[in-house]
Amino acid sequence: MHDGKIMNPETVREQVQTWLLDEGWRLSEKGHGDALWLLEARDGAGRHLVVGQKQGREDQVLLEGAVVLAEPHKNSFEALAYEVRQEILWELRFTLLALGVEFHGVQEPLSRVMVGQRVYYDGLSKDRFLQRVSQVRNGILAVIWTVARRLNFAPAPGHEEGMGVN
Repeated sequence: MHDGKIMNPETVREQVQTWLLDEGWRLSEKGHGDALWLLEARDGAGRHLVVGQKQGREDQVLLEGAVVLAEPHKNSFEALAYEVRQEILWELRFTLLALGVEFHGVQEPLSRVMVGQRVYYDGLSKDRFLQRVSQVRNGILAVIWTVARRLNFAPAPGHEEGMGVN
């Protein structure tokens, strides 16, 4: 898809949109802010990612997802002993590192964990893009499942509403 020069962002958006739709994601346009374009993509289980391009970074496509802890989960986490909370945070950090995703928010207070990836134009292909989508989705699941397991909250099969996936 890359021919040695910066591609038209609209062309990239259309290609990314086609790839996501082909894989069964539901898409909606998001407000742009500092982005050239921004799509919200939802999978069949309700998890969602934001995909777009920032102004000034026209050589890459960014993918990002977030897990927002619901109030009962935050309260349960904060009620744990300091050592246990730190153990959970370190487990999350190392798990996300092993998945090869960028992340932030794995700290106290634990309220919102962001997981992301980027694909540069020189490597933008359907395979590489969808692999990065999978990495981000797996990062989101790792956060949800680690916190749910450690707090003894079981997410419903195929659904993570209680964690507030964003």
